[in-house]
Amino acid sequence: MINVQRYVFVSILALLFFAAGCSSPRHFAAESLELDYVKRIVVLPFENNTETKFAGQRFRDIVTTEILSAGLFDVVERGESQRFLREEVVSKEQEIIDQATALRLGQELNVEAYLAGAVNDFSERQNGSYNYPVVAATLRLVDVKTGQIIWQAGDSESGYRTFDRLFGFAAPDINQVGYRLARRLLSTIKGR
Repeated sequence: MINVQRYVFVSILALLFFAAGCSSPRHFAAESLELDYVKRIVVLPFENNTETKFAGQRFRDIVTTEILSAGLFDVVERGESQRFLREEVVSKEQEIIDQATALRLGQELNVEAYLAGAVNDFSERQNGSYNYPVVAATLRLVDVKTGQIIWQAGDSESGYRTFDRLFGFAAPDINQVGYRLARRLLSTIKGR
């Protein structure tokens, strides 16, 4: 009888841990616009708000891979977007894309929207002898013609797993956690 009670207790506990880890990211989608018109996008460099060198570039590559593997949008090759940004943004000594630049971006690269983002955490944490990664980011999709944010999502993902810690298993690496976060954020895009 004690084994059955223990099994039920452990099953309920496992279900609670699973449910706690499955929360939906905070997100916004403009109700006035359907995203079906967006076929091709450019992924701009992400802001790196961390102390981890190249975190923005690494997460940008992860997000681009997830967009392509999910078939959400066609994506402009990074070299083309970097060329445009060098010519248009850096030459004017501005850090952000204003509306006029966004319009030229849309025309020159034949895109309906651009994806911008910020990486807010890309680090390794420690709990006793257990090391695990944490990734936090915000992504936003902006219409190049209107400058309106048509979708935005943000959240964090941790590689911490109680089961792994208790039984001495290694945590997933930071890239695996980044891919999980990117998938969760992009899953909130409706109409795709």
